[in-house]
Amino acid sequence: MVHATGDAVARLATPDERTDWNARVAANPGGGEVWQGAEYLEVKRIQNGYRDLAVIVERPGRAPLAVGVLAKRVPLLGSWWHVPAGPAGESEADVLAASAAIAALARSRGAFLLKVEPRLAPTAIPAFHAAGYRDTVRIIPNPSTILVDVSGSEDEVFARLGKKARNAVNRAGREGIVVTRVDPTDENCTALYRLLEETAEGRFVLRSEAYYRDFWQRFADAGSGQMFFAHRDGALVAGAYAMALGEKTTYKDGASVRAKTAYGASHALQWEVIRWANERGARLHDLCGAPPADRADDREHPLFGVGQFKRSFAPEITDYAGAFDLPLRPLAYRVWTAIGDRLARRASLAIRKDPYY
Repeated sequence: MVHATGDAVARLATPDERTDWNARVAANPGGGEVWQGAEYLEVKRIQNGYRDLAVIVERPGRAPLAVGVLAKRVPLLGSWWHVPAGPAGESEADVLAASAAIAALARSRGAFLLKVEPRLAPTAIPAFHAAGYRDTVRIIPNPSTILVDVSGSEDEVFARLGKKARNAVNRAGREGIVVTRVDPTDENCTALYRLLEETAEGRFVLRSEAYYRDFWQRFADAGSGQMFFAHRDGALVAGAYAMALGEKTTYKDGASVRAKTAYGASHALQWEVIRWANERGARLHDLCGAPPADRADDREHPLFGVGQFKRSFAPEITDYAGAFDLPLRPLAYRVWTAIGDRLARRASLAIRKDPYY
C-alpha cells in the first residue's frame, strides 16, 4: 500500500530494499543519519520493543528517500511513529512533503502520532507549526551540535582544529597518554560502562549495561562502530565510542576518570576518533550535543563544559529546529499526552529499570 501527499508517496520498503538499507540512507540529502541506519533500528527493536520500519518516500523526478521509522504500540490508542533525526530533504518544503506522506502511511496503519526530528535550521519552526506540528521533547540527543570537517589529509584535518585542541593533543602525547582502538569485548564494554557511571553520577541517567553492550557490539559487528580507550601508565583514564554511516561519523558515548591526572586524554581520544573518521573517508564528524548557539557562553547551561570542550575542535554550533509531534488522531493524542506518555515512562523505569522506552 502506498500513500501520497502532493508529489510525495510513502510505502514500506521491500525485503530487497532493506538488504542495502544503510547505503540507501547514506544517499539521502545531507548524506544520511546513523540514527536511521539498520543497526540503530535493530537495537531499538531488540532492546526497547519498537517495531523497526523501513519506509521509502518516492518523489517524481528526484531520488527516493530512505526513512528509518520506529513504531511502538500503545494499548487502546494505537501506535506512535518516530522518525529519528529526520526525515531528510533538500529544503524545508521537501521535508514537510516527506513528513506528510509518512504521516498518511502511519495513519493508515493505525498510528495516532508521528514524531519527527528534521535536520533543519530553527527558521523552519514556523512552517511546521503552520502545518499542524507541535513542539515536543527531542529523543535523539543533539538538538544542537558541533560538526567537524574531517575531509582531506590528516595533517589538514589537524590544522583545522582549534589551537586549544591541538595543544591538548600534543601535550597528552608528551605526558604518556596512549590512545588505542579496541574491540568491544564484554570486558571492554564493562570497563567503558564503569567510566560512564563515574561520569554520570549525579549528572544524568544511564541505560543498563546490557543496552550499551548490545549497542556497541552490534555496530562493531556491522563495521559501523568503533570503541576507543586512552591509558596512562597502563591505567584506563578515558574511553569513547563512535558510529558511522556514509560520509558522516557520530560521537556516541564518552567518559573519563574524574581525577585530574591525565590532562589532554579526552582531546587525544577525540582526535583518534577523528583520525578513524578521516580514514573511513568521512566528510563530517558529529560531536553529538552542545548548548544552543545563543547560550554557548552561558556558564549556567548544563552543557556549558561539554560545549567548551567540543568547541575547541570547531567553534561553530549548529542548531536544529527541534522535535515535533503531528497528531494523527486527536482524541488518542490528547489521552497520550495527558497520561499515556507519563505512565509509559514510569512502567519502563519500574519494570526494566530504564528511564527511557
